Amino acid sequence: MSSYKDLKKYCYFSYLSDAALEAISNSLQPVEFTAGTEIIREDHPANAFYLVKEGEVEVFKKTKWGQKAKISVVGHSEGFGEMALLTCSPRCCSVTARTDVQLLKLYKTDFEEIVRLDSAFSLMAEKRVQSYSNYNQMKVLQPFALLEPEKMAAILEKLEERKYSKGENISVQGEKGDVYYIIKSGSVAVLKKMLGDIPEHTATLHEGQGFGEEALITGTPRSATVQAAAETTVWTLSHDNFEEIMKKSFLEEVAAEEVLKKEKQTYLDVRMQMEFDEERIPSAVHIPLDELRQRYSELDPSKEYYVYCLLGARSAIAAFLLNSHGFNAKSIKGGLMNWPGPVEGETEGIHAAAFTPT
Repeated sequence: MSSYKDLKKYCYFSYLSDAALEAISNSLQPVEFTAGTEIIREDHPANAFYLVKEGEVEVFKKTKWGQKAKISVVGHSEGFGEMALLTCSPRCCSVTARTDVQLLKLYKTDFEEIVRLDSAFSLMAEKRVQSYSNYNQMKVLQPFALLEPEKMAAILEKLEERKYSKGENISVQGEKGDVYYIIKSGSVAVLKKMLGDIPEHTATLHEGQGFGEEALITGTPRSATVQAAAETTVWTLSHDNFEEIMKKSFLEEVAAEEVLKKEKQTYLDVRMQMEFDEERIPSAVHIPLDELRQRYSELDPSKEYYVYCLLGARSAIAAFLLNSHGFNAKSIKGGLMNWPGPVEGETEGIHAAAFTPT
């Protein structure tokens, strides 16, 4: 750095006196990393704080599902690595060079000395830690883990919190769906009426999982009742915001003709067993939509899945769920009803009985 006064460009130090800046500059060590280099590793001990002089770094955090969620991109005049130093804890995130980067490294002992001597610096750093903590808590929730940081920032302003007592219905089968739900704490039971009037328990969802996307994607009534299995708090996202941010991010549809042009395809059929037995695309993997949340482990994250149902509604829901969980999935428009490719099964022709898209 040519002059200690250049430190005023950094938000952390913009308010400090020249004397303080000169003292800090004497402690900074220039370091460089090539693109792709891991600078900080999650859960490892913390020994330094960094300022970005040139280039950009990406901040990642593992979700409890084992995914790599991008928290933010840090660029020129910004800093990273202070949270672990202030809280005396292991690194909460990993940081990788997005481009070739030039950094200024401030070792832990020197960072702690600044915090001790300058109350304004200490207060600002603690506020940033609190802000990061709130953001990180939201970012690792499954519906948001793979959202781009700027989209995540937009969602944070639009979420509303609701609380439910054990046994209370959160949404009811047959009603119009107008919001998407994310479980902040607690758990919920998914209850669905099949052939009789007594609802069957089809799934239990826990903290960090989302639900309610089916009615919003297809425009049909709620396909199941969701009931609080314990004291439960949820965040809600309106239909319009779900459409604008979540659906656009995680739902991709493709025409059947485009799929058939591919050299190699992996098909996923999300219809009921009787539908699958009757007629299907050859070599298709079969997981009914109602079972998909419990059977992600049977799928290969390295493959691209072309998802289909009878008309395209259930496959759109499945593609949304898969993409939000880190898979690569595309819903085939029009489903098997409009499929021009080969099929196999017990009958000739598509069985188009009254299956209502879920």
